[in-house]
Amino acid sequence: MKTVFALLILFCGIVVPALAELTDADLDKIRLIVNEELKTEITAVKQELKTEIAAVKQELKTEIATVKQELKAEIASSEKRMKDHIDLNIQNVDKRLGTYNWVIYVLTPLIVAAIGVPTAIMAWRSM
Repeated sequence: MKTVFALLILFCGIVVPALAELTDADLDKIRLIVNEELKTEITAVKQELKTEIAAVKQELKTEIATVKQELKAEIASSEKRMKDHIDLNIQNVDKRLGTYNWVIYVLTPLIVAAIGVPTAIMAWRSM
């Protein structure tokens, strides 16, 4: 029990200086230390942000370049498909016009013969 009491007095004696108050000089030193640590952390964070921003910019540039290439390829293929489609339509129209021209070339002499020959015969008889 004496040992416990002696240790209790010893511990209470150690604790008494801990109840002292901080002076203005102590607070100023603490502020300086905190400000320095904040400045170093802020500069470190700024540097990290700069490197991350640079990396993101580079990624965006490569992504934009990739998208541009894909768009150019898509536009080129679309133009090619459109040109092929138009060429096919032109060929179809040419075939139809060729058929109609052939019909006109064949039927014109027949119509002339069908109308002109009887008219010529009628005109010859009336003379």
